[in-house]
Amino acid sequence: MLKWVEIDLKVMAGNARAIKKALKPGVLFMAAVKADGYGHGAAAAARTALAAGADCLGVLTAEEGEALRGALPKASIHLLAPSLPEEAPLIIKNGLVPTADSLAFIKALDRAAKRPAPYHLDIDLGLGRWGVKPEAAPSLLAGALNLKKAKLYGLSAHLAYRPAQNMTEAEEKLASFSELAAKLSVRTPGLKAHAANSSILCDFPHWQLDMVRVGNLLYGIYPTDVYKKKKQGPPLPGLGRPWQFYARIISVKNVKKGDSLGYAAEFTAPRAMRLATIPAGYSDGLTMEPTENHIRITSGFQYWGVINGKKAFFTGRTGIVHTLLDVTDIPEAVLGTPVALHVRRTAANSRIPRIYK
Repeated sequence: MLKWVEIDLKVMAGNARAIKKALKPGVLFMAAVKADGYGHGAAAAARTALAAGADCLGVLTAEEGEALRGALPKASIHLLAPSLPEEAPLIIKNGLVPTADSLAFIKALDRAAKRPAPYHLDIDLGLGRWGVKPEAAPSLLAGALNLKKAKLYGLSAHLAYRPAQNMTEAEEKLASFSELAAKLSVRTPGLKAHAANSSILCDFPHWQLDMVRVGNLLYGIYPTDVYKKKKQGPPLPGLGRPWQFYARIISVKNVKKGDSLGYAAEFTAPRAMRLATIPAGYSDGLTMEPTENHIRITSGFQYWGVINGKKAFFTGRTGIVHTLLDVTDIPEAVLGTPVALHVRRTAANSRIPRIYK
């Protein structure tokens, strides 16, 4: 196998247990497995999270929910983005809990349902991508409460929060959202309010409300470094990265100082070099940014792979399915040697085999 992704489900399960431990009693844990489980495989990530303490699952669309329902027939699966009215029959068929931001969809859900059908009402707190304005929520809910089968389950919000940049604004919006939830829960007892994703859970743990929606932390990613600025340890210690992309070296060549390489001879070797080729490029999710020529007037920036803990820097421009690496100072890099690569997991080619440990 020339390239593959290794996913350590034990590490992911440990992350899920750490998240569950950080929650207050009674707070529900929704594991976000949208975008194919952030590249880890939605079904595998979902099973692992549920077994380690998650209460329910979150995906983005009805199509994602339908696919996951086939793998997990009894799981509680929620949709995090609004659906179209015409998707209501598909949602009911697969027992999904949708998100709504219009009365038209709620009515469609009510028509499609044969028994009580729960849904979330999303509130727009400034992110602007979807949701009902806070001041419009009471009147929309007044119309929805007349329906017999569509039943409000949760009140959701997604904040336009960037760690350390707008913390005061986020605090104010979380407080106002909590007040709105309390007001609406008078008419809908048991309403589940939730606004905390991974960064909110880390930086505003007092706003866990009734449920948290966690993706990044489940996959070992700290989405905030506010704790570092406060000179503290991470809010959820001990998280690990369960995901690693590898590609094997398929060619090793020696080049002389001054040799030009790559398309349009855009790279000139500044010294005698030993270069290795791996069969992975930007179609696999690696960067498309060119590595600046070694003959340059700025410090530039380089990407790299890792071989036995040593950095093997990209040389020249990454190709669609190949990349050259500088292994001059890594003599153990030979044909077949695996190289660990940094790839954005949701951008990694889905055709790359996933190996679960």
